[in-house]
Amino acid sequence: MKNRRVLTLLVPILLGACAGESSSDRAALPNKPWKDQSHDERMVTMKKLVYPTMKEEFVRFDSKDFSDMTCVTCHGPGAKDKSFKMPNPKLPKLPTTEAGFEKLKKDHPDVVQFMMNTVVPKMSKFVGEQPYSPKTHEGFGCFRCHPKDTTPIGG
Repeated sequence: MKNRRVLTLLVPILLGACAGESSSDRAALPNKPWKDQSHDERMVTMKKLVYPTMKEEFVRFDSKDFSDMTCVTCHGPGAKDKSFKMPNPKLPKLPTTEAGFEKLKKDHPDVVQFMMNTVVPKMSKFVGEQPYSPKTHEGFGCFRCHPKDTTPIGG
């Protein structure tokens, strides 16, 4: 359960090709960028591509904690009311400072590496954006899904 809590900290800071996807599944996907998809088209993309691929990645990372992963894991109450609003206020807040992020990397290196090297790049591809760049402060990253913790370190 520890990994689930920590991963939920960073989930879905939210993928590439979907393993096991048939050609008919791919044909059912909207043929336009995420930003141009309607709510219904995004639901198809999430159900047929994002969810199965991300669940596979999370289960590969920690099968014990993520074998029962559902839409609620990332979207929280938004999955139940069908708003799917992100950032999800029920996800743990993440630090906004470099020092806070360095502490997170030190305290939970395996989780941070998984999120940075697997989740963010794959989710970036799904939404048609570059991964977040600390230099430009642009792209898909942690705060697309997680609320910000602006509490100073040690405060």
